[in-house]
Amino acid sequence: MAKVVDKALLNAGPVFIVIAFGLIDMCVLAYYLVVFPYMHQLTSQKPSSLLSLASMLCNIVFTLYMVYCIHFHYYMAIKTPPGSMKLTKSPQDEDQDTLLGYEEEAQYPKTCKKCNLPKPERAHHCSVCNECVLRFDHHCPWIHNCVGHFNHRYFLLFMTYMVLSAFYFVLFAWRPFIVSLDMLNTDWPYFYPRPLMAFSYILAICMGLAVSALCGWHYYLVMTGQTTVEFYNNYYEKDVARNQGEIFVNMYDFGYKENFRIFFNIGDRNPWYSLFYPVPIPPKGNGRVYEKCQEFYLLPETQQRDHVLSHQAVQDLEDVKDL
Repeated sequence: MAKVVDKALLNAGPVFIVIAFGLIDMCVLAYYLVVFPYMHQLTSQKPSSLLSLASMLCNIVFTLYMVYCIHFHYYMAIKTPPGSMKLTKSPQDEDQDTLLGYEEEAQYPKTCKKCNLPKPERAHHCSVCNECVLRFDHHCPWIHNCVGHFNHRYFLLFMTYMVLSAFYFVLFAWRPFIVSLDMLNTDWPYFYPRPLMAFSYILAICMGLAVSALCGWHYYLVMTGQTTVEFYNNYYEKDVARNQGEIFVNMYDFGYKENFRIFFNIGDRNPWYSLFYPVPIPPKGNGRVYEKCQEFYLLPETQQRDHVLSHQAVQDLEDVKDL
């Protein structure tokens, strides 16, 4: 049964993408054909003041920027491979990660139970895509792709701009929405139909609430140095460590600020304001080897080993459960 569901999700992926683009662009059309003219009274014959023209220009620039960011990050989340064993290391990552990778592979060799290929840390086998994904978070049918090491940044920024735009639309479109509900009044000087305007407003509320919950969840994971899969595993291991009188340490947690910087690859090469650039920015590292936090290395060596082996055991359980 699970294989049938996975196959259906894989085949239905392009349909989800078409639906998503259609719903997003429906709200975009509603804004520019109804809300924007209503805000700036473009249907009236009154001359516009210099202040109103400046406000109109700022509104156009801001909203076009938001619309472009939504489409850009959504496209990049779809088209960017999340990372698999087929990818090779880039030259800039080679010197940093090779020795660490060799050392860890020698101590804790890992092999995927499904595809029988070497498995890097934090990687999981996606039953829908049928391959190991680097720093796997989850498979998302709305992007017809897995959310992994190389496209997680685009996926999160897409949701961020979606939430901001949805609430911006709801904030400024409530008056046109009320007018669109008055079906008895025939005065509707817009090309966009009234029912679609009402539907777009309700849709923006629903999308804003739903996506904001998912977006907030992913920001929490980013700030705590976890993926969705790792969160549930760490939650279980915390209880085990508490019952055994030990201290649980998430070896990938460097603190809120550093976790945020690592995830968005903010540093000397990419300043903090690069977050607002709708341009391709790769993540930090190659997705195969990850640095560990200082608290992890302060643990006894036996506990470090047990923690890594426990993490691998959970990877194996996730991979063989669908066999």
